[in-house]
Amino acid sequence: MGLSTSLGTAISGLHVTQTGIGVVSQNVANAGVAGYVRRVVSTSDTLSGATIGTSSTAVQRLLDKIVQHQLWQESAGAAYTSTRADALSNLDKLFGAPGSATALDSVYSSFTTSLQALKNDPSSYTNRTAVLDAASQLANRLNGLSAGVQAERTQAETKIGGAVNQINQLLDSLTSVNARIVQGQSDQATAGLKDQRDRIVSELSQYMDIKTSEDARGSLSIVTGSGAQIFDGRPAVKFGFDGRSALGPESLWSPNAATRGVGTITMTDNSGNQIDAIANKVFRSGEIAANLELRDKTLVQMQAQLDEMAAQLSSALSDREIAGTAVTAGAATGFDVDLAGLQSGNSVTLDYQVSPGGATRRFTFVRVESGASLPLPASASGDANNTVVGIDFSGGPASVAAQIQAAIGGGFTVSNTGSMLRIVDDGAGNTRDVLGLTARPTATSLSGAGGSPELPFFVDAGNGNGAYTGSFEGRSQALGFAGRITINPGLIADRSKLVVFNTTPATPQGDATRPQMLLDRLTKGLRSVTNAVSLDGSTATSNTTVSSFVQRVVASQGQAVENAKRLDEGQQVALASVQSRFAETSQVNVDQEMATLIELQNAYAANARIISTVKEMMDMLMRV
Repeated sequence: MGLSTSLGTAISGLHVTQTGIGVVSQNVANAGVAGYVRRVVSTSDTLSGATIGTSSTAVQRLLDKIVQHQLWQESAGAAYTSTRADALSNLDKLFGAPGSATALDSVYSSFTTSLQALKNDPSSYTNRTAVLDAASQLANRLNGLSAGVQAERTQAETKIGGAVNQINQLLDSLTSVNARIVQGQSDQATAGLKDQRDRIVSELSQYMDIKTSEDARGSLSIVTGSGAQIFDGRPAVKFGFDGRSALGPESLWSPNAATRGVGTITMTDNSGNQIDAIANKVFRSGEIAANLELRDKTLVQMQAQLDEMAAQLSSALSDREIAGTAVTAGAATGFDVDLAGLQSGNSVTLDYQVSPGGATRRFTFVRVESGASLPLPASASGDANNTVVGIDFSGGPASVAAQIQAAIGGGFTVSNTGSMLRIVDDGAGNTRDVLGLTARPTATSLSGAGGSPELPFFVDAGNGNGAYTGSFEGRSQALGFAGRITINPGLIADRSKLVVFNTTPATPQGDATRPQMLLDRLTKGLRSVTNAVSLDGSTATSNTTVSSFVQRVVASQGQAVENAKRLDEGQQVALASVQSRFAETSQVNVDQEMATLIELQNAYAANARIISTVKEMMDMLMRV
């Protein structure tokens, strides 16, 4: 090998080691910096004529792209689970620890305990006051919980709006960084830009589930988990959100803009075409998906449970049950019942038996004052064993009978005499047999002549303190009732009405009939619970006592919180595992860099020694 060849080889080696030392220095300086990916210099041997050397081909980032993509997916999942867990934990604090003095189950128990004491001593003014105090605390607790649920929904709405704005900003930032990468600057600069781009994508993955790919130029493309393109070198869509400032129980999402009470997310492409991202289920994971689920499902269901609790609490104490009178018409048998006392929202139930087989079924007919209130909302629907039908009473008793006949079909005969409704079977004995016909009117006064013990103990503050009847006029009266339930002001003005329910003849002050009725209706009487509450994941109606229903709601809330926490803990473990795998290749290890630096320094010294030796030999030759 000639001296010139040796000199060229040493110089090329010197350049490579200088580049390598610079990369090592940069790695050490950025050790621990979030988003920094370790760099290395790739080298290759060169042959130019008779000259053999080494050259650095590129500064490369060390990372596993498959693991990186998995990391972004797990990040979206972790943001989803942590957002839900945090929100439900906040509500759990609002509900209170089960058994604590302010917990919902404890407040309800105090109310039933006070009724027990009043039953034992109805004439005691102290006991009557204790009942009203406990009832007031229960109503206030339901009011506060309803307000807390809606505050959490409003917070979710605000967070959705903030996340949408942040996504647009991230996509804009990604555009400039991506363009500089594609322009092909130096390898060292490009590596830094790719780190910056990855940090932007990593933050984007917190808000929504995404998938990325690169073309031959290194330009990035991003689609959502649902397949919607959001970036292709530049933003493919612009996200929009028409948020609301404050949400209430009636503020619900709908694909129909005219009936929608909350904000929706739109995606507008570069041609001006717009789609509803929520209706098209674009968001399947990440912070936005979690807040949408909280706002439109989880918290709406929780409000429905509170509303149902308030409705059952009120109706159990105010609704009378008027059993029909058995009648026969030839071979046909059935019942008569008077509909005169029914108000909007009150119901009549028809129980029957299917023959052969003996299965029992029910029709529930709900009074409405106008056909505009039909059909009834989904929250009023029953199940396979209980068909709920709205009946327009505006046309009079004959129209009511005709509507009921159309609803139940053949096998029954429906007729009326004034307000008296009659339903009989066909007398065949092998189709459907009538078992019972019951009207359930709501008591509207605290006492009356020859009255019954039922009373409007709790009333609707949003309806002029009127009795709760379950009306569907305009919208369901149950919607948001937990936030409006209050004690009847008449009871506060006259505590004797907790005992006295007859004026002629007057009920004795020591009579326990009404206190006993109040207690039994809450602790023993079975109530039909609507499917809107979806307790235990069920969508069917169920029969339970008010006391049992309160316990089930409290238990369901606690279980939901625990499930959310466990899911988040599992997801965080999965995220940490992927982060560890990603760090194995991409994270800077200072000890490893120091070892590499020593190797480079030795190589640098060796190349420098060769250059020095060649110079000495050349000088010697020049002197010959």
